[in-house]
Amino acid sequence: MGVLWEIVQTGLMYGQKCKSDTIEDRVKLLEDQLTRTQETLRNLVRKLEQMQGTDIDGDGRVG
Repeated sequence: MGVLWEIVQTGLMYGQKCKSDTIEDRVKLLEDQLTRTQETLRNLVRKLEQMQGTDIDGDGRVG
């Protein structure tokens, strides 16, 4: 549940920050959000692999 809540919080933060003053601010925000989303997805896949005991992402290992 923690991973899903993190995704919701990220969406809420994005909604607030969309009102940034400049394009540069918006690009930086989107880059940061993308990084956080990718980290969250990696953590989710790792957890799913541990729970299922299978290699979901094809990296040759579980977890």
